Amino acid sequence: MSSTNHQYLNLAEESAKSQERGFVRPNPTVTRVGFIDLGSNSSRLTVVEFDRRGRVTVLNRVKSMVRLGERAFETKELQPEAMDRALACLVEFAEICHSYGVTEVVAVGTAALRVAQNSIDFVNRVKERTGFDLQVISGDEEARLIRVGIWDSLPKTKDSFLFIDIGGGSTEVSVSSRDKIYFLESLNIGCVMMTDAFKGNAQGKISSSVFAKMQQRAQEKIQHILKKTERSRFKAAIASSGTAQALLNLAQAKFGEAGGFLQKEAGIELKRSQIAALAKSLSQMTSAEREKLPGLSPARAQVIVGGAAILLTILQTLDLSSVYVTPNNLQDGQVVDYIERHFDRNGKKENYWRKKSVKRLAKHYHCEKAHAKHMGEVALSLFEQAQKLKLCESQPGLPELIGYAARLHDIGIAISYDKHYMHGAYLVRYCPLLGFTEQEVLTMARLVFWHSRPSSELPAFLQGAPATKAQKWAALCLFIAENLDRTHRSLAKSLKLVKKGNNLTIEVLLTSPAPLEQASIEKIRKQIKRVLGVAIDFRFTIEDRELEIIGL
Repeated sequence: MSSTNHQYLNLAEESAKSQERGFVRPNPTVTRVGFIDLGSNSSRLTVVEFDRRGRVTVLNRVKSMVRLGERAFETKELQPEAMDRALACLVEFAEICHSYGVTEVVAVGTAALRVAQNSIDFVNRVKERTGFDLQVISGDEEARLIRVGIWDSLPKTKDSFLFIDIGGGSTEVSVSSRDKIYFLESLNIGCVMMTDAFKGNAQGKISSSVFAKMQQRAQEKIQHILKKTERSRFKAAIASSGTAQALLNLAQAKFGEAGGFLQKEAGIELKRSQIAALAKSLSQMTSAEREKLPGLSPARAQVIVGGAAILLTILQTLDLSSVYVTPNNLQDGQVVDYIERHFDRNGKKENYWRKKSVKRLAKHYHCEKAHAKHMGEVALSLFEQAQKLKLCESQPGLPELIGYAARLHDIGIAISYDKHYMHGAYLVRYCPLLGFTEQEVLTMARLVFWHSRPSSELPAFLQGAPATKAQKWAALCLFIAENLDRTHRSLAKSLKLVKKGNNLTIEVLLTSPAPLEQASIEKIRKQIKRVLGVAIDFRFTIEDRELEIIGL
């Protein structure tokens, strides 16, 4: 299949064509969305139909074991064969989405893509072949989505639960009630990583000493969360993931009705003693014998012992006698998250965790709220006008990120005012910000860096995909807004961006004289021209009285 002009690049257009050909029945009252979770071990697709109120109908679920993380955690590189497997799977997913008339795809990648140095190349290949914008999410965001997905299946309760999800390259652990997160952790250990690190013999058998080393490695990763879990006082542990589900299936086959596998509100209970017995018997089998077990795919059979070692160690370390296994997972979290972002709830669209995590970070570093709010409003007004004048391309989601970047632009002052733009960018890049993709976090960190130095070269920790013209304009708008509020008195009441031929002018309406702001604007005009390639003139007025023109 050609890597260019791919038939699935424009899903909305292809959806319309497929409706004309009779592949799907057109229905303007519903929206069909594909959700993809490209993990280090498996890749999943869920096709969902939403009505106008956000009510959900699941049309299809597809899962494929691609092992994208094979040897990636050892080499810090995605292997060619693994990339080919994953890409072939995603092309198949594109075909499925096309057949259902999907108009939007939300695709995320996790641990293997986080650690691999060539992940950007792979993401670009995915875009070329399928049209998917594959977003790499942080471990904390992965844990949040898993939590959201599991809570969606639980009854209303004030209780807190421990959530465990063992992936191929990481294990997400969190404790939360329905309304409050007590902690989120993404542990740098997964079933693929464990399997790659500790090999069995030529036949695939794993000795008791090797299994003990697996548990020791898991123990090292888990130890530091002990105090956090002790403080959280959760009611029970709930596990989601292919590993937990596979172990439950094997336990039900091995122990039968005597195992006491009853469906409860939190899931089906799997005892620690049952996991220990399974781990022992699975370790003693050859790879070929494990692959023949009912309900265990060949790909899962290769990594099941490593996954069992992790789950067993967590239960032993936290002194838990059992865990409840739920079928809900990250994909269910993706669907719930989509509903909260796109459908009105009580008259407004929700981005609860994004807003809350930004607010928490700003509060922790004592950011001046009034100045940040005013700066964000000014920057956003200017940016929206630049888009209307077609000075930069439209980039969905960027206006929202401008507001968040404005809220956080001064957090670096808590470290030092000198180079606070650098300190602030670093904090945004690496502090937990829930609800955002890695690319969104990177964009916000760049905006924080550029709010004071829009023409500066990016430091190493902000390198990545080249900044778009829209992002450069966003940074420039923040830069101008910052200089229009040097005194933090919110003197700029409104701005109007005027384009006449090749000339640009910003008309600023002030509530009172602002000599410091005017002087600051005069100083930065050269930097503005360096970024844009053209100068911007400024016209200041107080209410209806013309004050001064800078640059004409």
